[in-house]
Amino acid sequence: MKNIVLSLLFFANIGLMSQTSAQKHENHDDEIHSSDGHHSVHKKHLISASINHTIIFSGVKDGSARSLTLPSFGLNYTYFFNDKWAIGLHNDIILEDFLIKESSASETFSSNEGNEEFKVIERGTPVSAAIMVMYKPLPFLGLMAGAGREFSSHKDFTVIRFGIETPVHLPKNWELFGVLTYDINIDAYRSLTYGIGIGKLF
Repeated sequence: MKNIVLSLLFFANIGLMSQTSAQKHENHDDEIHSSDGHHSVHKKHLISASINHTIIFSGVKDGSARSLTLPSFGLNYTYFFNDKWAIGLHNDIILEDFLIKESSASETFSSNEGNEEFKVIERGTPVSAAIMVMYKPLPFLGLMAGAGREFSSHKDFTVIRFGIETPVHLPKNWELFGVLTYDINIDAYRSLTYGIGIGKLF
C-alpha cells in the first residue's frame, strides 16, 4: 500500500510539473507574440514621420552637372490589412530649391558646363505624394512599391516609387524605423532617399 501511495504521489508530482511547464511555455509564447513585431494584428493604423537625405543624381550646381544631397522630410499614414499587407499615403518634401539636368523636352532654360550646353529644370521645394503598397515578409522588413505625383511651383511630375522599411517595435505601440526609397520621376530625374523615423500605432 505504501508503495502504491508513493507511486501515485510520484506520478501526481510529475503531472503537476508538466502542467506548470506547459503554462510557462504558453505564457512565454504569448510574450513572444506580443513583442516580435506582429502588433499589426491588433493595431491597424500607423502615423509616422522621418528625417531624411535625398540624393538627386542629375542635379546641377554652379553650372556643372553633379549629384546633390539635400535635406528632406517625410510624413506617412499606413493602414494594415493584416501582419503582412498594408497600404499607405507617403508624403515627402525636399527642403531646398534646386536645379536638375533636363532628360526630355520640357520648359527649361539654358546653362553651360565647360564647352557643353545643356538645359535645366527648376524645382522649388517639391512635395511628393504616393500611394504605397507594403508587403512584410518578416516583422522587421517591409517592401514597398507605388506611384504618385511630385508637385512644385514650376512643374509637376508623375512618380514611381520603390522602398524598404525596417521597423523596430517599441513599448506603448511606438515604432522606430529606417527607410530607403528610390523615386523615378517620369521625364525628369531619379533620386534616392534614406532616413530614420518614428511612428505611432493605434
